[in-house]
Amino acid sequence: MDANAGAFEQGTAVPDSRTIAEIVEAAALSGFVGRQAELGRIRDAIDPPAGGPLILFITGPGGIGKSRLLHAALGGVDADVATILLDCREVEPTPDGCVRALARALGSDSPDPDVAEVAAQLDAGGRRAVLALDSYERFVLLDTWLRDVFLPRLPGSVITVIAGRDPPGPWMTSPGWSGLVTELPLRPLPQSESIALLRRRGLGELQAARANRFAQGHPLALELAAAALLADPDRDIAGGPPPAVIRQLLDAVLSGLPERVIETLEAASTSRRVTEPVLRSLLARSGVRADFDALAGLPFVERTPEGLMIHDVVREALAADLRERDPERHATCRRRAWAYFETRARTPRPERLWSVTADLIYLIQNPVLRAACFPVGSAGHHVEPATSDDAPAIRAIIARHEPPVAAEQLEAWVRGAFDGFSVARGPGGDVAAVLHLAEIGDLDPALVASDPVGRAWMDHMAAVPPREGDRVLAMRRWLGRDSGELLSPAVGVCWLDVKRTYMELRPRLSRLYSAMADPAALAPIFTPLGFAATGPPVDLGGASQQPVWLDFGEGSVDGWLRRLVGSEITGEEAAAAELVEGAAGAGLTPRETEVLGLIADGLSNRAIAARLVISEKTAGRHVENIFNKLGVHTRAQAVAAATKMGRTPDGGAAPRT
Repeated sequence: MDANAGAFEQGTAVPDSRTIAEIVEAAALSGFVGRQAELGRIRDAIDPPAGGPLILFITGPGGIGKSRLLHAALGGVDADVATILLDCREVEPTPDGCVRALARALGSDSPDPDVAEVAAQLDAGGRRAVLALDSYERFVLLDTWLRDVFLPRLPGSVITVIAGRDPPGPWMTSPGWSGLVTELPLRPLPQSESIALLRRRGLGELQAARANRFAQGHPLALELAAAALLADPDRDIAGGPPPAVIRQLLDAVLSGLPERVIETLEAASTSRRVTEPVLRSLLARSGVRADFDALAGLPFVERTPEGLMIHDVVREALAADLRERDPERHATCRRRAWAYFETRARTPRPERLWSVTADLIYLIQNPVLRAACFPVGSAGHHVEPATSDDAPAIRAIIARHEPPVAAEQLEAWVRGAFDGFSVARGPGGDVAAVLHLAEIGDLDPALVASDPVGRAWMDHMAAVPPREGDRVLAMRRWLGRDSGELLSPAVGVCWLDVKRTYMELRPRLSRLYSAMADPAALAPIFTPLGFAATGPPVDLGGASQQPVWLDFGEGSVDGWLRRLVGSEITGEEAAAAELVEGAAGAGLTPRETEVLGLIADGLSNRAIAARLVISEKTAGRHVENIFNKLGVHTRAQAVAAATKMGRTPDGGAAPRT
């Protein structure tokens, strides 16, 4: 028994006055290695000279160590500086959600805080303060609001540190901001710091040097390499530039884990977050405490107030591997996750509404549907309210893409409802797209009635009236400078801004009206979202536009998202059933039916051979037989033909061409 143990037994040990959370944080910081130059820059930014930058962006790809660096920097801040840290993954990406989260972090018990209240709390006592936003890529919906509305209201004593994957972009070009914003891009660790980190994790000197040869200073790769070599010191891992080597390192880590832990980890990769109840649903078993604890102990899993979160780079790699290797199990896990979150989304506590909605959004797989709901990346574009200086550019875009009568109608909106216009600016600040969006009740009734599209909306509202208190949006038109109404990076970021408005107006938002000149071209995007025609197209001087509406239905935006995910998952199940039924109708053997399913999953002949443990030549022969029986010539045609046959009452082989 050592001296400390004896002192404890005698009751004379000095108690630790820290909370458990503070002890855990201190332990995590003690494992932080290197980045001294970067820490110095952050400390300099937190205590800038007069007139110096007020915003610091810490940027870099996933796994480069942004969050750890941010936490280490905040842990070293002087006691007289207040620090407020928000993990953007856990905050509803709306102005109200952000303000509520900040108010809670500041200790406010106000039921409905506003920006002025938060700004006053940050200014209390004249203390310097650091506002830190981690995982900022999840806050893309709020970027313009933070830049144009929120941060300008804060006292000058507040320094904002933002950690995310994307560079500052529009912050550097927006008037007034360029001199107040600086960027700290993170690079891989130098060799000396990489070796020090690996030694701290328990590797010997030679092992550390070998691990860094293939991890190349990438922090996440270094952590995985340490875990892999601790489990199997003789493991041979080939080189490769991160993050490509992440997959190989992850395989090495998994090979040293018990099968049950691997099964748990793969199931967890299909969900945004994991709690014990979520894990019970994913694994379809009741006793999961040991499984949960095993996950929590992995080096790439983080404990958060919402549950366990697998590092997103690792989670995406695991989910993609499971989807390719065992699509049936991947689909089963997604279905179980949806069933769990869908049930809880029906009656969530108000403070949990966004968390459950985010869980459902994560389950969306269809790339078109995901991009239409929440586009990722904006190619340097950002959206902001139009100013009078933008009017010439707006008119030029309208004139370029709209026939004369349609352009005249939009000119009336420019003159009579300019407040509803937003513009997407390119990297240089030029207007790359335009959008008009407003609540229909805020529009001049005479303006709406003078527009054939507006009249069609009002006729539809009269025939299918919204409920009292419902809010209704009207998106009169969107146009990209180069793409017109078709999708482009600039148009995509406009649609993203519309989703921000969706989130702000829920739970009272009940429907959205709009119009399209070419609904057939846009159908693959808008039809899965639930858009439908309000009636026949309207004539605009020989050209036509189709008035459309989106009914969010029960539960407003959250209910709509819940049903989107559900229809996607059940649609996948129906498509799989149709494929099997069609294959049987075409006379395919059980093995050929299995191969057809793998073709539908996008596997090549080589991948099919590996999956079924057959030669590539045999796999090719199965594919050729499938083509002959279905009377097709391509893999896509084979899947389409079998699926179509599965929908028909009598099946039967497709005619040969």
